[in-house]
Amino acid sequence: MKLSRFWLLFAACSLAWLILSVELAPNMSAVDVFYFRDAGWNLAASGHFESAALARSHDLAPRLYSHYTPMMPLLFAGYAAVFPRNAYAGTIFNLLLGLGAAAIALYWVLRQPGGKLRTVVALAIAALPVVFITYDRPEALGLIFAAIAIGVAAIPRPRPFAGGLLVALTFLAHPFAAVIAAVWIACLYLAYNWDKSGGRAVTLRQVAITGVMALVALTPVALLFYLLDPTSLQRFATNAFVVNSDIGLTTRSNSAGNFVHNHLHLNTGPLQTTIYFLSLASILLLAVWTVARRRDLRVAEWMPIAAGVLSMLCAVTLFPGHPHYVRFLAFLIPLALLIANSSSGRLAAPAFALLLFAMVVNLPNLAIDLLQRIEQIPSFRTAQSQPSMLLSQMPDPNGIVVLNGDSYDLFKPKFRRLIELAHVEDQEHYAKVAAVANCYDAFHGPDNAVRPLPAKLDASEFHLIEAAPTHMWLTLFGHRLMRAQWGYGCDLYLRNSPAQPKEPAPLR
Repeated sequence: MKLSRFWLLFAACSLAWLILSVELAPNMSAVDVFYFRDAGWNLAASGHFESAALARSHDLAPRLYSHYTPMMPLLFAGYAAVFPRNAYAGTIFNLLLGLGAAAIALYWVLRQPGGKLRTVVALAIAALPVVFITYDRPEALGLIFAAIAIGVAAIPRPRPFAGGLLVALTFLAHPFAAVIAAVWIACLYLAYNWDKSGGRAVTLRQVAITGVMALVALTPVALLFYLLDPTSLQRFATNAFVVNSDIGLTTRSNSAGNFVHNHLHLNTGPLQTTIYFLSLASILLLAVWTVARRRDLRVAEWMPIAAGVLSMLCAVTLFPGHPHYVRFLAFLIPLALLIANSSSGRLAAPAFALLLFAMVVNLPNLAIDLLQRIEQIPSFRTAQSQPSMLLSQMPDPNGIVVLNGDSYDLFKPKFRRLIELAHVEDQEHYAKVAAVANCYDAFHGPDNAVRPLPAKLDASEFHLIEAAPTHMWLTLFGHRLMRAQWGYGCDLYLRNSPAQPKEPAPLR
């Protein structure tokens, strides 16, 4: 089969998934959307790259976004500046990032020698590129940049200067992906120089140049953030390295007992936990293959395999209980093996098998997502009028609206100051809340129960102006699949008296 036909199939299937995405209800967006898209939406809508009420916020004031590296919200700002900012904006943006990651994977698959396994994997990617979507998270973006950075290191004459710049770009997209890319680059440099005279010294010099170039490229970005807001770098350091004891690099998370607890008590449902452990098992499959072929392997194969093992060890030891990184590596490791295979023809088979394994493992996610969005169509159409209705009742259209639920993309087009209260503990700031959208998506209450307002708010200070249009559940042939409700629709509340004076003007 000609390579052009694979790309033609990829383009046709991508277009079909795009059309399907706008025909179904949009994807719901959980708390991650406030970290990875909200500042971008605010930048496109009002010119302020800021967000409010994120982790470790002590009030509701909007501040320059620096809780994570800025590439994903900036890219979304670019998307939202050109395309409609409606309820489908996040869905289409996530799809485009997933298609980009799938295109990178297909490119490297098609660069390998032909064969039945390559054909099967290429067809799978071309037909199901949406398996690479990471909803409202930057893993797909990190996969793109990490693969490019590793690809530059895998060429016959590595270019450390270019590698350093690409590591910096990867860091701006996804810091963990940049760390993993650096591990792979160092291993590939070592493999390339292994048999050369003074190869260790050359490798150290190349790694040093790569690291220095990455720091040089990142310094102007850090300086710019500091000049715009001197507290921004402190917020980044706090949230990047001390996220919390469950998913970050902290003293508590380093104890053996807590390490085991975090892996056995993931904050996910049974399906996501299963996918996590199957993704983790992919490195064991690679180890089994390596042991079976150990006598045939050369340094050119051992170094990429070592990089893969080190990558997974970084994920499970530095970020125990964080399933996103493990699932991310289940795709990146086989892709990086294919990239490294350009200098050794023996890594293609295990890389193809692991990439196909990662896709199959994530197919249930795709199936549940499609089923959910099909069943949400009636509730979405009914709930579409709710944001406009709430806005028409608010005395101040720029008032703070609390969203309690996953309907971010439904309400954000109407409300610039849309927040969630999970991370703000100071009670005195809640008096500034003007309205609440109390939604039933993912609500675990009894059938047709009225969802209580968040405990942080005084319910007596608000009155209901519209009840949720409908309560619904995810079903298959009439049988409920989940305890939680998954339909669109929120109870809308207004404050009984006008909210407190506005926050100080946002940073410009």
